[in-house]
Amino acid sequence: EQGFEVDESSLTQAVSTLRKMLKDSTKSPEFVKTVPKRGYQFIASVERSAPLSSSEQPVMAEVVENEMEPTLAFTTTAEEVVTEMTESEPVAKTQEAKAEVEPKATTNVAANKNSNKWTSFSALLIAIIMPILVITFTNPAESEFLTLAEVDGVKVQTPINHPDLSSWLPAIEKCVVHYNNNHTGMLKPTEV
Repeated sequence: EQGFEVDESSLTQAVSTLRKMLKDSTKSPEFVKTVPKRGYQFIASVERSAPLSSSEQPVMAEVVENEMEPTLAFTTTAEEVVTEMTESEPVAKTQEAKAEVEPKATTNVAANKNSNKWTSFSALLIAIIMPILVITFTNPAESEFLTLAEVDGVKVQTPINHPDLSSWLPAIEKCVVHYNNNHTGMLKPTEV
């Protein structure tokens, strides 16, 4: 027997895609039917006919069932998937569909692509340039300081908008004196 192994999920996906392409329902199938615990069975073959040049004339598509129907079955991974042939009665069905020919507007599509390309490029350029401009042309606000005291030649300063530190002044003076005793010369601070 001829056959090949197929993963169950791949087979299910392929049949699902085939049903979508054929617009076949799972509840009342015309082309592929599900055979419980066996797999899938093709119940008709599709033959494509050439569409007519007129945009409003119906196109006849003929669906003819074969005398020999292939059945796809999936089994466990140890077994092979086998294409079986079952016999059935030949039946002819005719379906009617309208085919409309619409001219494609390729110029609009090309214009939209160009427009989208330039819009994306402009947005990217603005996103890169804006931070550079902000950093270049803005100056940080200069802070204004208030001198609280001068301890051992070191100015003790605080920002003007800072809360009152007069209650902390004795501790600050003690810290500055202790630091100055341990750090002399070039290491001595000029302001704190």
